[in-house]
Amino acid sequence: MHEAAAQQVHAPRANARTPIGLASQPAVSSSKGVEKRDADREYIRFEVVDFHCKALSKVVPARHKDTKVYMYSGALAYGANQEIMLLPDEIAAAGCPNAKLVPDWSTEQVLPWACRPSKHIVVKRVYCEMEGMKLGPRSLCGRMLAELKNFDGKGYELLAGGELEFVMAKRQADSVAWEPMFNGPEIFTTLQSCKAIDFCYDLETHMDAVGVDILTMNSEYGKGQLEITFAPKFGIEAADMTATFRTGTKEMAQDAGLRATFMAKPFGVSGVGNGGHMNFSIWMPGGVRSDAKDVVSRITSGKLNALHSSEDAQGMSSTARSFLAGILAHAPALEALCSPTPPCYCRHGNWAPNLANWGFDDRTACVRVKADRRGPPGSCYMELRMPSAAANPYLVLAGLVASGLDGLQQGMDLPPERQTKADGAVALPTTLEEALKAFEADSYLVSKLGQRFVRWYVDVKRAELKFIEERLRGTSSTDEDISAAWRELYFECV
Repeated sequence: MHEAAAQQVHAPRANARTPIGLASQPAVSSSKGVEKRDADREYIRFEVVDFHCKALSKVVPARHKDTKVYMYSGALAYGANQEIMLLPDEIAAAGCPNAKLVPDWSTEQVLPWACRPSKHIVVKRVYCEMEGMKLGPRSLCGRMLAELKNFDGKGYELLAGGELEFVMAKRQADSVAWEPMFNGPEIFTTLQSCKAIDFCYDLETHMDAVGVDILTMNSEYGKGQLEITFAPKFGIEAADMTATFRTGTKEMAQDAGLRATFMAKPFGVSGVGNGGHMNFSIWMPGGVRSDAKDVVSRITSGKLNALHSSEDAQGMSSTARSFLAGILAHAPALEALCSPTPPCYCRHGNWAPNLANWGFDDRTACVRVKADRRGPPGSCYMELRMPSAAANPYLVLAGLVASGLDGLQQGMDLPPERQTKADGAVALPTTLEEALKAFEADSYLVSKLGQRFVRWYVDVKRAELKFIEERLRGTSSTDEDISAAWRELYFECV
C-alpha cells in the first residue's frame, strides 16, 4: 500500500547478531513459536510509547515478569528529548508518584535485533499502559477503534498500513557531527539504494520475525532518505507495527554506528521532508472467503469493504463519503497530530497538502482516494497524506477515527473533489503554533480525545517551541542556525 526503505552500509562485525531462530545452537520451542536455546537468559522490556512515538522502558529479568513494575507517572510529559521535562499540575499536586505498568501480554515479542546470541541473551518487549492514566497514545487509539467498531452495530474495523520515510546519517570525518549517509535526490535509483542495501536486508529479516511485513524498500528523493512500505494490519496492530518499526530501525542503526531519524527535516529547512502517509480502509463482517493471493485479499478474506460501492459511479459508498467529510472538517486540528514538530511544516507544498481537500489518485490532496466501482473491493482505500514521519501513529489513527466518526454520526456531505481555496477548501495550519490553536479550538476532538490529553500534549509541544526559540536567541537565525536547533531537539529520539 506504500513505499519504503532503510539503509546502512557496514562490514561484517565480530559481534554481529544472528536473528533469533537462525542461530546454530540447539533450540527448544518457546512462546509465540520463537526458538530459544536451553541456556538463554531472557529479559523483557516493559515499554510505553510516548507522545513522540519514543519508547520508554524498564528492562525486567523474565523471572520477574509477574512482579509489579512502575514508571514515573508524568513520563508522558517529556519532550522529544528530556532536556524538556514538564511537571503537569495534577502530577505535582500528587507528589510526583509512580504509576504501575499494565502489560498487554498479547504484544509480547522477541526482538531479534536486541538479542545477544553470543551472550545467550534473549530480549523481549511487551507494550504497556500506565494504570489509571487514560491519555497514553496506545490507550487513546484503542478507545477510538472500539468506538468505530461499536458504531451503529456495524462491527467496523480499520485496516491501516502505509509508508515511512526516514534519513540515515553517518559521522562526519573527524567530527562528532552527523551528515546524510549519501547525497540525493536519486529516488528509485538502484545504485543509490545499494548504498544502504545491507541495512535494508537486515532490517527486513528482523522485522519479518516480529510480524512487520515489509513490502518494498527504495531510496527516496532526499539526501540519505529511504522509504519503506508495509502490508496493512487491522486495528491497534497497525500502530504497534509502526512503533515497533521505528524503534527497531533506530536501534539497529545505532548499533552499526549510524543514526536513523524520522524527524521531518533533519538537514536544512526547506524542500522535501520525511513523510508518513497513512493508508486506510474500513471493513465489516459479511464478506465471502477469497482465494486471492494478494496481500489485502488474504488479510480481509470474509469481510466487506465498507468504503467500496459497485453501484456508485465513483466506487465510493455513503460511509466512505461521510467518513472522509469528517476528516476534512477536522483537518486543521488534526495537523497538530500529523505535523507535531516545526520541521514538519517544511513539507507543505512539497508533496504534502496545504488545503483540507481530497481527490481521486491525487498526490497533492489532503486525502488521496483510490476507488473503482468495477474493481475489487480491496482496491478501494484512502491515503491520508498529512502525516510526517515524525507523527505518532497511535495519535494519527485516534484523530483520524474520531474525525471520521463525527462525519458518520452527522451524515456529513462530502465536498467536491480537488477544491481550491477559492472553491472553499480550508487552508491547513502553516506552523505548529497555528495547528495547536486549531486543535484546542476543535471542541469535538477535545471532547473525544480528552481535555487532559490535549492539555498535556499542547503544553509539551509549546515547551518544544520555547526550547527552539531559546536556542536561536543570540544567533542570526540563519537556515543553518534553525536546522541545528531542530536537530538538537529531534534528531536523536524522533
